[in-house]
Amino acid sequence: MKISKILAGMSAAALAASMMSLAAFADETATVKADLTGGTVSLIDEKDDDGVVTKTGVLTGTNVKLSDVCGIDVNVTVGADSAAKIEAGDWIGGGLGYNSESTGWASKEWSFQEGAKDVTGVKAADGSYDFVLKGTDPVFADTDTYAQVWLQNWSTKDFTFNAFTLLDKDGNPILVVESDKAQGGNTVDLSEYKKQTEVTLNGEGLATSDGGKVRINIKHPWADDAHKAAFNLADDWSALAGADAIAVTVDISNVTDEFNAYPCFSAGIEGGIGYWEASDNNPAVTVNADGTYTFIVKFPSALEMDAKNMFFDINTDLAGTDGEDPAVKMAVKSVVALNKSDEKPTDSTEPTDSTDSTDSDESKANPTDSVDSKTNSAATSSKAANNASNTNPSTGAAALAAVGVALAGAAVVATKKRK
Repeated sequence: MKISKILAGMSAAALAASMMSLAAFADETATVKADLTGGTVSLIDEKDDDGVVTKTGVLTGTNVKLSDVCGIDVNVTVGADSAAKIEAGDWIGGGLGYNSESTGWASKEWSFQEGAKDVTGVKAADGSYDFVLKGTDPVFADTDTYAQVWLQNWSTKDFTFNAFTLLDKDGNPILVVESDKAQGGNTVDLSEYKKQTEVTLNGEGLATSDGGKVRINIKHPWADDAHKAAFNLADDWSALAGADAIAVTVDISNVTDEFNAYPCFSAGIEGGIGYWEASDNNPAVTVNADGTYTFIVKFPSALEMDAKNMFFDINTDLAGTDGEDPAVKMAVKSVVALNKSDEKPTDSTEPTDSTDSTDSDESKANPTDSVDSKTNSAATSSKAANNASNTNPSTGAAALAAVGVALAGAAVVATKKRK
């Protein structure tokens, strides 16, 4: 396995851990807290600025030694994107392993297909998945001056890491490392959509502020040259034509205060879909912690659109300062066209060329500032109503139809059951 592949997506920062002492009873497993969001846990840290080994990783305060560790069990919760791919039998995979002076980069590949890779993701009773490496020999040497355990996901971006459990030579848990922060995210049932076509994205977008509110643009046809690329995340939007709905998955981080977010969408044609406020068609999602969130836009009939003038964003009620980068970060991970039937849609659409973003009469009549346009302002301010094709017009903020949020909080691992 190439080191470059193993390292892909891994957090370079040392993970801070809040330590807890060993449980008072001998039959209890020690539990500590750490930041698990990067999929990596430092058992002991590297040398400090003075060259002294601090050994302040998750083993500090416990009687567990590096040479006690013979395996690892990583428990994760998957988001809507991964759940749909698992259900469809699509391949999702990554690496699971160790890193230290004595081990080097020691890894095994995993997948959800039984026997396809060294490790198979096994579904637990609560719907989460466990990835387990077990052995009878010590993984690390007590002389190691740094040591890590990690799991990386190379196919999707919607894993929530609940716990890393270190195992002894008999496969019994000797230390449980739980998340030190609330895990955000939500679940959206997409099972009614038999055909799911993912749009090929060329970027993750740029969180910005417009009208004093934070947003992230997915397709902004009237952006100026400086922001055109960051505000148009695909070269080809034709996959959306004829869709019954669209699902968007977004990673949101640096969340300190709860806020609502919802998709705004305009088909870009006269008399077409124009959703500017949250409704049953484009429900709001409550964002209350860092995590991966899925948003959905539903259409009353197969979508007719003009990809050149289509507008699409995730809007929020979170306050921001125009001209300044928002503290909250948002990254678009996937845009998926959803159809209830596998049959090819027959609806005709307008041209789907998305390379020219400024030639429409509307855009000429409504010049933009350096970041956003009239359409952006409309998405952050209240319109009188959604247009006639919105089946739940004039909802307003008081009737936001929030998608249920299933918090994937830190999982408490039963000490005698994880074997």
